[in-house]
Amino acid sequence: MKVSSIKMNMNTLKISKTFFVILAAILFFTGSGLFSQNTIKEIDIDGFKVIIKNTGKDVISARLFVTGGTANYPLDKQGIEAVAYSYIIKGGTATMSKTDFLAAAEKMGTTFGSDASLDFGELNMQCLKESWDKSWLLFTDALMNPAYDPNEFANKKEQYISYARQNEGDPDSRLERITVETAFKGKNYEKDPYGNENTLAALTLEDIKTFIKTNLCKQRAFLVVAGNVSESDLIEKVRSTLAKLPEGTPSPKEQVTKIEQPGQDIEARKISTNYLSGIMSGIPWDSPDAVAMMVAMSIMYDKYFVELRSKRGLSYAPAAYMNGDAITNPFSVFYITTDHPKDAINVMVDIINNVRKNGFTDDEFAKSKHAYLTRYFMRLETASSQTQNIGRWKLRGNLSAFDNFEALVNAVTVQDINRVFTSNTGNIKWNYLGDETKVSPEDFKQLEKIGF
Repeated sequence: MKVSSIKMNMNTLKISKTFFVILAAILFFTGSGLFSQNTIKEIDIDGFKVIIKNTGKDVISARLFVTGGTANYPLDKQGIEAVAYSYIIKGGTATMSKTDFLAAAEKMGTTFGSDASLDFGELNMQCLKESWDKSWLLFTDALMNPAYDPNEFANKKEQYISYARQNEGDPDSRLERITVETAFKGKNYEKDPYGNENTLAALTLEDIKTFIKTNLCKQRAFLVVAGNVSESDLIEKVRSTLAKLPEGTPSPKEQVTKIEQPGQDIEARKISTNYLSGIMSGIPWDSPDAVAMMVAMSIMYDKYFVELRSKRGLSYAPAAYMNGDAITNPFSVFYITTDHPKDAINVMVDIINNVRKNGFTDDEFAKSKHAYLTRYFMRLETASSQTQNIGRWKLRGNLSAFDNFEALVNAVTVQDINRVFTSNTGNIKWNYLGDETKVSPEDFKQLEKIGF
């Protein structure tokens, strides 16, 4: 999860209790009709995988996922996926200049985007039903016939170098990066999906061409579409376009890595507050217990908010979450910004230890489960958020969880989350960014051992 997602969750939590109660009631009565009545369907179109969800709504989202992520390129080319996808999705086509391409999209209100993360990349398009046919042609033309204009490539590369400099200076972005980088040193997750100044500067147009040719293929890509789209129409469109992509080869298989060694890394920086995160290996996404762990971490998020912010005033924005982008090597993160890092570490670890010893209470579980489902449905209001969520569950090897998520959450018991949380919390790898005089290595506590 990106830092922006943490902040989004914090804003969500600020909604009044009255609103939550009302909205939760509405969603529990109507949620099934909104999100599971129109079930998703997988289709194979000439060897190309497609997932469709007809929502009946006139905003359509199409999202092409490409498996592999950081496993698809070496360390010295980190950032290539982010640059390559952003470059082709908005850079024009072999028959249409960038200016004409974007003007045509703007006229229809169609938007294009891309992203790169640890285990996958994606290219997306959102449009209105009335512009679906023309927007699809633009989308697939960009994917299959990129312009590869050298000047546009130079501009795009400079843009991402500027992003890298900004991220290096932003404490939240820097903390997020070093948290993963140090925990998975020597592994693919060490690579920054958005690169750094040096690796980005070294990229060439030939690198981009080779990367696109290797990765946009049937063995690595699949499409998710949500909106008022008929199956027959989508089949016809895909058959004449994306189904003609080369067969290619599967993405390199990422090695499963566990965070076995506890520890801490301190990076000194003169900033107004201190940034701290603890990372632990999580539960596999295709495990029957994955949903229980999601609920457990959601409750931890709420407990941190109450204990660290409301009661003790140690932080404005504490958080606890499972990283939704980490597929092969799932992990959980405990996060805080604080002027009192020693006190914050003690409280953070004490809360985890207490839950491991005594469990979540029935009252905490009941309240948090309702709030968790409410937030879940709120995040699925748009077609774009639905294609993103569907694609992630496909990558996690548990596609059916999208349609069945409410039932899966409601089936979870307090005994389930206590068992799963206790058995799947272990070594903490701490990262600290801030005033180094306020902490010492001995301050970074580990969890107490519990026998099973």
